[in-house]
Amino acid sequence: MTEGTSAPAPLPQPAQTPPRKDRTWLIVVAIVLGIVLACAILPLGGMALLLASAGQGATTTAASGTWQEQVISGRGNDRVVVITVSGVIGAGSSDGVFSTGLSHEQLISQIRTAAGDSRVRAVVLRVDSPGGSVVASNELYGELLKLRERGKRLVISMGTTAASGGYYISMAGEQVYANPDTLTGSLGVIVSLLNYDEAFSRLGLQEYVYKSGEFKDIGSPLRPPRPEEEAIWNALVDEAYQGFVDVIVEGRGMARDDVLRVADGRVYTGRQALALGLVDELGNLDDAIEGAKALAGLDEALVVRYRSFNSLRELLQASLERSAQPADPLGLRAIAQPQTPRLEYRFVP
Repeated sequence: MTEGTSAPAPLPQPAQTPPRKDRTWLIVVAIVLGIVLACAILPLGGMALLLASAGQGATTTAASGTWQEQVISGRGNDRVVVITVSGVIGAGSSDGVFSTGLSHEQLISQIRTAAGDSRVRAVVLRVDSPGGSVVASNELYGELLKLRERGKRLVISMGTTAASGGYYISMAGEQVYANPDTLTGSLGVIVSLLNYDEAFSRLGLQEYVYKSGEFKDIGSPLRPPRPEEEAIWNALVDEAYQGFVDVIVEGRGMARDDVLRVADGRVYTGRQALALGLVDELGNLDDAIEGAKALAGLDEALVVRYRSFNSLRELLQASLERSAQPADPLGLRAIAQPQTPRLEYRFVP
């Protein structure tokens, strides 16, 4: 080194990289958090999916992309489809995809799927319903008649209750089976009007109505019906009742006077209904299935029911829609926004 010349500065040393730690625990924590979050969002959805996947029988492809076939019993290419009408007819699926009963639209879809499948030789309609909307009952009845026009045999199996509209749609069947203790009948029409004008007065509430015609607010819950309004309602009920009687006359081949004698609104047991000619046989679902196979000329058939399959997105959307419904603990919203009166073929105790 030359005198007077400074030594070169030492070069900076690179920073020491700390040893890389195992991050497996982070992945495990993320997975656990994801599972906890999913369970918090979909406590019922996960269970519904597990139950659906663990249902009895295998699944096969139906004619419609909306439905899958769940095998109940039997074998072969020929099908007997069991379609279940459960709950109030026309009430919709208020419980979303987790509802145990099918909505009106889903029932029509299943009937049309069976009608359009060349492999389906017969349908057993399992009815466990107190009835419901006059219009919805009539629409289901019409779809069932179209199914028969496509050459499908149709047998009815009545469950715990097959009353009013439940009986109405049963009249599309070729054979009607009822359990001895089935509650059926209730042949007639009803329309209910709730009146709470006195309750409104006690709450200090008042409604002012401005209408274009004398009967524009017919059925108002805030005042008693006038005699002329009662006459209008009675005429509507009688018209729908005559239509019900016509369906029974056609479906059972009974004289009109005989139908009128039993169509007074009362309910009958399956045994009583058989004695009155309102059903054909006493038996359960298995008996109805065997009856359907016999009508279709089948010694063996694959007995199936239709099941829907929902994506995770659809399940989430249904859950969010239910949670978005505003709370109404005191029922004030139901009072302020009453349901529209409607004619019903419905057993109402």
